[in-house]
Amino acid sequence: MKVLGSAMGMGLTLILLSSGGTGAVTEIIKGADVRADPKTVKAILATFDRMEEALRTENLSGMMVLYSGSYRHRGLRKEDTARIWEDIFDRYNRLSSRHAFSRIVVEKQTIRKLFREPRAIAACTGALFGVSALKEGKPPSMAATTEPTHLDVWFETNHYLVLEDGVWKIIGHDPAAGEEDSLGAAIHLLF
Repeated sequence: MKVLGSAMGMGLTLILLSSGGTGAVTEIIKGADVRADPKTVKAILATFDRMEEALRTENLSGMMVLYSGSYRHRGLRKEDTARIWEDIFDRYNRLSSRHAFSRIVVEKQTIRKLFREPRAIAACTGALFGVSALKEGKPPSMAATTEPTHLDVWFETNHYLVLEDGVWKIIGHDPAAGEEDSLGAAIHLLF
């Protein structure tokens, strides 16, 4: 029954995520595995709230300040990611995201000795939405719409974070040898 309850909870989360629309939803789902103190969890969630505000206002510099200077994700660097976000801001209006966290783990002190800064992993099911901003004169199939579009959707995917200058930032993840998916993997900008 516990598995069924978990599956039902994820089903409800997926219904929420597929609804699109406006407004931020950043939450920790019931029964989540949280291994961090409440102050740290609040600070990690604040990073996603600040990203949501940068999305809403299409503030590229506000978005990029939340990426680590050491950001690397599947071959992308921070500068590459900034160009992708700039393109998204050009192509879409009313951007918003959803984040339902099922796990937040801050690495223990013994693991931190390998790195200078504390690190965290936050497993998340979520989505990124926007409304097409394509202008008049485009073919009908590319005309602007008022309906939200799913730009990215992820399920139980890890956000990798690092604490820099007192703020949790996205650091990304370059897979190690043997860790890559043989079929390839989507590149999610918020990871």
